[in-house]
Amino acid sequence: MENLEQIVAQNLTELRKSKKWTQAELAEKINYSDKSVSKWERGEALPDLKVLAQMAELFGVTLDFFVTENAAAERASFESPKSELGYRIGVELLAVCAVWLVSLSLFLFGSTTPALHLPNIWMALIWAVPASALIMVFFSIRWKFRITAIVFESILCWTTLTSVFLQLLVRYQVNLWHLFLIGIPLQGAIILWAQVRKQRR
Repeated sequence: MENLEQIVAQNLTELRKSKKWTQAELAEKINYSDKSVSKWERGEALPDLKVLAQMAELFGVTLDFFVTENAAAERASFESPKSELGYRIGVELLAVCAVWLVSLSLFLFGSTTPALHLPNIWMALIWAVPASALIMVFFSIRWKFRITAIVFESILCWTTLTSVFLQLLVRYQVNLWHLFLIGIPLQGAIILWAQVRKQRR
């Protein structure tokens, strides 16, 4: 766990930025100098209890919010403005639709063109699933949606293994079911890495 100064600094900085205030604007609202606010946000000093109570009221949070590790960042991830959340969902869906558009195009072109002789072209649809999961993992990590990232990392793990298994089965008639055993330690690694990311924030 980080020391108290750093926890307060991180939460105060996140709260101020969520309001789009400068350090000087926050300082003016609480009748302090911007140098004091700067010191608090760098973790070089702690505001006294009276100032913390004043800022808690100003930001609409409880007093213990400031001393709870990563509280402001977690709050921000669940309280994104609706317009921003809608934008993010739109970008994710657009990227996933692009994957499926390419996949379906390959499938339709390959299955309706006998000269190409692509009997297993339907695998393009199978591979579109882990490709979609990969895109969702990327955006979940980028936008700090921790739970969503874990879910799609797990989906990516198992659908990739399934795709490899089916590819080997239909192309080379190799039933490599043992491949799924790799998923067990990979799933454990996903969960452990999620905890590491949480502690590093």
